[in-house]
Amino acid sequence: MRVVTRTNKIEIDVRTVEQANLCKDCYRCIDDPDFHLCNIDYVAADGAVLFVFSDQCKECAYKVSFGSGTVCGCPVRKEIMVMYGI
Repeated sequence: MRVVTRTNKIEIDVRTVEQANLCKDCYRCIDDPDFHLCNIDYVAADGAVLFVFSDQCKECAYKVSFGSGTVCGCPVRKEIMVMYGI
């Protein structure tokens, strides 16, 4: 089952949303078309690892420090990047 999101342009698997149970933003990346997604600077391992080098998403529970940047571990953000290149 897929959830239609962001003004009906993106569909996210409901199981992926359930995996993102640590989200402190109440899934605004899905429900709010004006919400600014973290910019992904580099994608590795076919989307398994997302690098963010700017200082954004400060309060995100899925942000893990790595060198001079961070790695995004959010299941929803990963699916958006892999499926839509956003």
